[in-house]
Amino acid sequence: MDHTTKSGMAADGRSRREFLRTGSASALMLALSGPARAGSEKTKAEMEGSASPQPGGPLQSAGALEFGPANVLFVGDITGGAVHAFALRESDLTSQADVDVGNFHNFEGRDLVLGVDQKLAALFGTTVGNMVINDMAIHQPSRQIFMSVERGRGPGAMAAIVKVNHGKLELLELDGIPHSKIAIPNEPDQKAMLEFEPQQVYAITDVKYYNGEVFVTGISNQRFASTLYRIRYPFDSRLSTSTVEIWHPTHGEFETRAPIVRQLIREMNGEPWLFAVYGCTPLVRFHLHDLKDGAHVRGDTIGELGYGSNPLDMLIYTDPFDHKDYLLVTIDVRSASRIEAAELTSAKSEPTGGPIDFGPGGLGRTQRDLPIRAEHIAILEPRWAVVIWRHPKTSYRLDIGTLMVPYFFDRRLGMAEMNWPNGPDPFHYREHRNEIDHA
Repeated sequence: MDHTTKSGMAADGRSRREFLRTGSASALMLALSGPARAGSEKTKAEMEGSASPQPGGPLQSAGALEFGPANVLFVGDITGGAVHAFALRESDLTSQADVDVGNFHNFEGRDLVLGVDQKLAALFGTTVGNMVINDMAIHQPSRQIFMSVERGRGPGAMAAIVKVNHGKLELLELDGIPHSKIAIPNEPDQKAMLEFEPQQVYAITDVKYYNGEVFVTGISNQRFASTLYRIRYPFDSRLSTSTVEIWHPTHGEFETRAPIVRQLIREMNGEPWLFAVYGCTPLVRFHLHDLKDGAHVRGDTIGELGYGSNPLDMLIYTDPFDHKDYLLVTIDVRSASRIEAAELTSAKSEPTGGPIDFGPGGLGRTQRDLPIRAEHIAILEPRWAVVIWRHPKTSYRLDIGTLMVPYFFDRRLGMAEMNWPNGPDPFHYREHRNEIDHA
């Protein structure tokens, strides 16, 4: 069922991750975009006036992705002021169970798509600089990777969902897929500005599914701008709205406008909790029972992970060696943070009202740094993660590849004495050279 949404166009179409970071066939290509123009992009009006299909279907923009039950793909649409739900059919999915994902024992991942930015540009008939990957999600039953992408960086940007099929990029044709959506109210005005970018960029920062509900974070045009929506799925016209507040130790103040950037919901010790990370990386805990319609909720700040940085992804994984659960937060300008998940509910709240404290604090003092410099990361299976990354050795391109869990590094990309054919072999790599995992 389609619910009416406000029509809005973000003042700037750049990737929300770029804001946070601050600082295959030619026929398909022609069908999507027509002949590429030298030095210019088609405007939205031109595209709507042509006979070419619109790959985004009902999407006006494509942001946060999340898979729910029964093959439902949720998509955050900032420009359209809505969250969409696409009920994927069997024909929309292709099993990737036979794909080689690496040699676990030898810390050797695999390149799933080399130069994904270049291949997206070719697919959409444009240049690399005009393609943005906003998010990535993995459909666990099929092990298939999906990306939300946009061609263009202004009001005429084209939204699309692209999937990976045995190393090739394919467009997910949204028009024929069963679809519903719900409007997200009180989105910031197109012209409302922060100091450095439009407020509307943060209208939908994250989308997660838990126990029959979709949780949407972002900012609104209300006095307490930082907002969390709980939406029953299947959608009807109702949603529950809470405003949230935190103590930010690095800033030495209570904050009601800066939004949750990344979130996850987890049941621990029989109780459901929402854990969140904000810009400048305070780690915050909310009890799900407190997030009721109309409530203004102050979260417990349980860690400061480091000033001057922003979270990219947030997930929980199980270490295949010690079998413990860990929280992983990837960060834009430094190594990722790992914290034992059992500490998330037992950690004491950081004291409020004190002076500015650049930290790290709370659970940030016990975090372990992991060598992950990925723009996007998701768990494929217990022993493997998928990353979209730009490695220093190949910084001219963006790749999709695998990293083994829990160390999240690929020894093929490093230098060590063990790399010589007759060098030492303390980890018995040579004995396990032919042990290849598949998805």
